[in-house]
Amino acid sequence: MGSVNPNADQIAGMAASASDPSPINMINLIRFRAKAEYPAGHECAGQNLTGEEAYQRYGAGTMQFLNKLGARIVWAGAPNLVLIGPSDERWDMAFIVEYPSVAVMLSMIGDPDYQKIAVHRTAAVEDSRLIRCAPRAMA
Repeated sequence: MGSVNPNADQIAGMAASASDPSPINMINLIRFRAKAEYPAGHECAGQNLTGEEAYQRYGAGTMQFLNKLGARIVWAGAPNLVLIGPSDERWDMAFIVEYPSVAVMLSMIGDPDYQKIAVHRTAAVEDSRLIRCAPRAMA
């Protein structure tokens, strides 16, 4: 079973630093389900969408929040080789989102309108990693 959504302890860990006004970068690694798995009764249930198609719906809906909050995707790519790491590890998509602060990110994921869109992410994703980083200049 993959990691799809944060648990309560992970959200609490983020919330503990919500008063820090510093920007954050979130590294996203995504592996799609072959077929999206929507909850029964959802308007997309039974549409036979792939995980990637469902994630595209999530991405399109999320862009309005990123733009409104001053967040942005700073890099995106399609992983195609693991040079260092488990040889069986596979990711379909990788990207980095820059948020003005932890509080801004938490306000987005707590927004009921965002949560309606996030159902597409949950339906789409088999496994994921979301890694918070502090921006840092390289020497």
